[in-house]
Amino acid sequence: MGAFSVHDNSVERARWLRDLMRFLPLRSQFVLSGNTRDLQMHEIAPGEVTAAPLSRVLPDVLKAAGYAQIAWFDLLNGFRDVEPADGSYLSRLGLMPTNGAAAGGIDLLSTTIERHVTADGQPSALVVDFASRLVARNEALSPAEHQLFSRALILSHAARARPAGEKRLPFFNTVIWIVDKEGDLPDWFLIGNPKVRHIPIGRPDHLARASMIHSLVRGLPGAQNAQEPALAKCTQEFVDETEGLLLLDVSAVAQLARSEAVQFDRIGDAVRRFKVA
Repeated sequence: MGAFSVHDNSVERARWLRDLMRFLPLRSQFVLSGNTRDLQMHEIAPGEVTAAPLSRVLPDVLKAAGYAQIAWFDLLNGFRDVEPADGSYLSRLGLMPTNGAAAGGIDLLSTTIERHVTADGQPSALVVDFASRLVARNEALSPAEHQLFSRALILSHAARARPAGEKRLPFFNTVIWIVDKEGDLPDWFLIGNPKVRHIPIGRPDHLARASMIHSLVRGLPGAQNAQEPALAKCTQEFVDETEGLLLLDVSAVAQLARSEAVQFDRIGDAVRRFKVA
């Protein structure tokens, strides 16, 4: 599903994002858990919001915060350069990228994290996606798994912020782990570690759903020629009926309404059909 934009002057960053931005100068590593596979409401310009996956939101906010080099890792695709996209940062980390990407598994991730955290130059971030899949059994780590998180633990305590940018603000070479739930990583790495910040991402609240639905309503059957009061009523019903659903679900409801020709003023019917499908 493509991203879309709405204009809303009351837009406020999600709590998890405010927490991340606040602690970037204070912690060197972060663990994001919870609703990480959903779309996130993301301000791309003042008052202009788009719904986008975390893989787009994180690089955008890190670049805006002053990170000049951003790399991304997952077990399927290995490493890829996000910023810049030419593979230059991966090369600096000792990898051999082709078209901005380099293959690699858990052993290479372990050595690369150390090179990343201790690298000099411009502020850098490494995002480890699907990090829950790095561990087969949390209570019985393999030697490679134990080495990875032991190294990450030691590096979290050894990392030092350094001034960068025009304002000489403090920056770490940040590591961000994206997991399904907090307990997916070894307890001794995360629990009680003052150097690692765990940030849960919650399900979208009514404000996030309303921002998205405001745009979706005008594409529903019969909405093109409707008056504003009718559209506002539809929007409110859509928001109320989707309590507890993900933004991906909200988008799917609108798609269902279009494919089954459910009129905009009957959006509740589409929500109920989606819930029982």
